[in-house]
Amino acid sequence: MTAFPLPVAGRLRAAAPASVSRRRLAGLLLYTPLLATILFAKLSVPPFAAQSLSIAYLFILLAVGIGVILGQLRLDSGRLAFFLLFVGCIGAVQVLRGDPFSLGSLLLLMTLYGAYVFHLPRADDGTAPALRFFLGLATILALAGIAQYGLQLAVGPRYAFPIENFVPDAFLIKGFNMQAPIAYGEAAYRVNGIFFAEPSFFSQFMAVAIIVELLTSNRLLRVALYGLALLLSYSGTGVILLAICGPLILITRRHWGLLWLILGALLLAIAFGSYLELDKLTGRLGEFGSVRSSAHARFIGGFHVFAQYLWPDPLKALFGYGAGAFTGYAERMPFPVADMTLFKMVFEYGLLGAGLYFAFIYYCVFRSAAPFIVRLAVGLTLLLNGPFVPFFHGLALSLLVWTTQTEEGDARSPAQKSLLSDGP
Repeated sequence: MTAFPLPVAGRLRAAAPASVSRRRLAGLLLYTPLLATILFAKLSVPPFAAQSLSIAYLFILLAVGIGVILGQLRLDSGRLAFFLLFVGCIGAVQVLRGDPFSLGSLLLLMTLYGAYVFHLPRADDGTAPALRFFLGLATILALAGIAQYGLQLAVGPRYAFPIENFVPDAFLIKGFNMQAPIAYGEAAYRVNGIFFAEPSFFSQFMAVAIIVELLTSNRLLRVALYGLALLLSYSGTGVILLAICGPLILITRRHWGLLWLILGALLLAIAFGSYLELDKLTGRLGEFGSVRSSAHARFIGGFHVFAQYLWPDPLKALFGYGAGAFTGYAERMPFPVADMTLFKMVFEYGLLGAGLYFAFIYYCVFRSAAPFIVRLAVGLTLLLNGPFVPFFHGLALSLLVWTTQTEEGDARSPAQKSLLSDGP
């Protein structure tokens, strides 16, 4: 048996710890957006708290900066070219149109979405381990949400919602319904998993977890756990995600066990629905017709802003009113209107700018090697929230974008690179 010369053996021993440290650093950078946008979603510092800007943004930018400096994050040529086209066009329109615009809003857009031009290079695709990490995190958060519901019944909401009640108000972001009652006038509150800025984000997170679980590990007990946590959020946005993606899973994956799971969930809902007040959840699905409801503010109100201010002016419809303009016009309406991504981007950047924006972001998301339905679910969360809400960016960067290289030099398709293809 031939022995390695001592210098070579020494180099191999030295290289092993360095390789492990490098992998650990890569994992830390990869999961920073996901963890930061959950654990620090409610936290900020003055004066950014009043502007609904979480410190989670800072962690994303720090991860990018550290990753680039240490050579862990590298530019993806395809995404970079698309990003430069996008920001070049909307930036030129802002300057040439001559109307006032918010430079801060434009810079925030460029810096936050600039994170999408990077990827973490590795020998194999990083999507599968990222999804496993996500499911482990989802299990912990689901248990936290269920415990939060029980804790508020046992000792009251003060200790069940510690961040809202013990962190000084100056360090909490504004503009989010963190501690929301199950229904107006109710003493009990919808769970938010302790850390999420709103129950709706917790609901969407659990819905994505159900989808990922069904497409990967397929542990039905975990699906039931996530489903119970989702129900206790009493939020309709997670239900919307499942209503869109659930039938696709059933059809494309022939997941007939899902039918039994749905049947079991319906039987449990009938048996315990009155105790859990599930009529409050089903009632939220009928809020679209009420102009004072959150559903109307999120999904209907913006179309009234378009009809009154945008569509009558063809030039504005094409190029928009300028960065940061939507909120001011939304406040003129006789009912609440939320800064949802579709409404804000079309109103501020016009059909041209919004078209480039959605083309860029969905190019980054859908080029991932994750199963198509997972990409769809994460992509839909952007439309269910605002463009600067950290929640979507944590999911997209950590699960889909930074794990996948889409450079022209890699001729393989996402399906060829994926360990989790959509095939039957």
